[in-house]
Amino acid sequence: MTTNDLTTTTPGAIQPQDIESQLAGWLDWLDLCVSANEISKATANSYAHGARRYLTFATGTNPAEPDTIREWKAELLKSYKPRSINTWLAGVKSFFGWLAETHRINFDPTQLIKGASRKGQSKKHVRETLTDSEIKRVLALPDPSTPAGARNAAILHTMAYTAVRTVEIYRANLEDLQTRGERLVLAVQGKGSREKDDFVILPPAAETALRDWLAIRGRKPGPLFTSLSNRTQGQRLSLQALRALVVGYFKLAGVTGNKSTHSLRHTAITKMIRAGLSPVKVMSVSRHASVDTLMIYVHDVDRLEDPAENHISYE
Repeated sequence: MTTNDLTTTTPGAIQPQDIESQLAGWLDWLDLCVSANEISKATANSYAHGARRYLTFATGTNPAEPDTIREWKAELLKSYKPRSINTWLAGVKSFFGWLAETHRINFDPTQLIKGASRKGQSKKHVRETLTDSEIKRVLALPDPSTPAGARNAAILHTMAYTAVRTVEIYRANLEDLQTRGERLVLAVQGKGSREKDDFVILPPAAETALRDWLAIRGRKPGPLFTSLSNRTQGQRLSLQALRALVVGYFKLAGVTGNKSTHSLRHTAITKMIRAGLSPVKVMSVSRHASVDTLMIYVHDVDRLEDPAENHISYE
């Protein structure tokens, strides 16, 4: 089948059986744009996610019909915020824009579709993350040859490499460390959950730090991270102590800005997005209750990595 064979007499029409091949061609084009430094990998992934989401909704219909796109948008508005909807809609617009520009369809149906209104909503969400240099300095500070150093290194590495929340570190017990396949995982009780029904996988750096701590802590059941002070030795390390511990290392490492323990989670999530992982894959680690929250990270990364200002040219 040639490109011209896909052009029909109905404006914007495209046959359902052609969708997969056209989607594959568009994804290749997105990869080319990333290689040409025209868009970031995070942008390409968010576009792809949006287009796939819409095409799933449009199964069995003509996906290039403007009213089908409007129906999808209306359905999304029942459950999602305008920011997320507009991100996904940008992917749909990119897909159909490419189809029209390459003459696979003779009309771009998304030209008639307006974005979801964000009137009355905040458009900024400033998140403080640590730089790579700051993270390296923080993680290098604890001395794993001492009990306190080994424990603190395990806490910092687990937070930096798994995006766990501070309260999840606080709740962690020895029995929450489990082996699944060939990986060491930590069962976690997520935000709003009553059970430890989810888990994070410990990358090699975090696993090494945890095993160093376990060699000192021992195999006694109970809190994973315990106090080492004479008065409360063996008891669960308090949330206040955890926060003071992390912020203390930030200060020693010369970390700048208004950064808290939660900044380690922000940093880990941002690193995954910058690595080009899809929002769905990042959510498997971040465990956000709503994709809207995660999309704030995607927007923040894209705003810095592929600023619109870079595309202004007077040459």
